[in-house]
Amino acid sequence: MHTTIIITFGLVLLALMLFIGQKLGFSQQTVTYSFIVLWLALTLINGAVGLVTAGQSLVSELMVGSVVFSVPVAALVLFMVLNNA
Repeated sequence: MHTTIIITFGLVLLALMLFIGQKLGFSQQTVTYSFIVLWLALTLINGAVGLVTAGQSLVSELMVGSVVFSVPVAALVLFMVLNNA
């Protein structure tokens, strides 16, 4: 359940960054790189909390973390492809 919540948070963060970035006049490239860096940092922090607090193994956190990171980034790539078409 926690993984689903974090992925949903990533998708909401992506939508907010795309919307606010467009309203403030940032280029799509700037917003894209900013989201990827921010989301990678948040995913790493989430994984570290899982290792320290929840006692998860490194292998399981790496597998779950890769999914948590890749779903919003895949949504971003899909948005970029469909937006330019």
